[in-house]
Amino acid sequence: MKPCVILILALLLASLCPAVELRDLKVLYVGNTNSTRAADFAAFLSTNVARVEIAARNGFDPAKAAPFDVVLLDWSQSDSRGEFPPKKSPLGERNAWTKPTVLLGSAGLHMAIVWDVKGGFG
Repeated sequence: MKPCVILILALLLASLCPAVELRDLKVLYVGNTNSTRAADFAAFLSTNVARVEIAARNGFDPAKAAPFDVVLLDWSQSDSRGEFPPKKSPLGERNAWTKPTVLLGSAGLHMAIVWDVKGGFG
């Protein structure tokens, strides 16, 4: 692709996705709610974003993410309880999930497997 086409696409995307100040973001952390890690994320985020909420990954209802700007999915291999590879995503079906998401721990590997995308092997 030619550099000028890439530049035009980048400018178009930047205009369609306006920036939001970190302090104005509403963040949903989805993970092991009983872990020290979840408590640490909640403590850190609460001083840096407008709203933070912690939700359990097991049994998570994807509709709960609607009022949030971004979701942090924390999914370690040790939390898998022997279910490897995982059979389903806590975020629901791939084509239905549209929320910006940050994958923490082994969430990238797990999500690649359940959503059948590159990254689930090797």
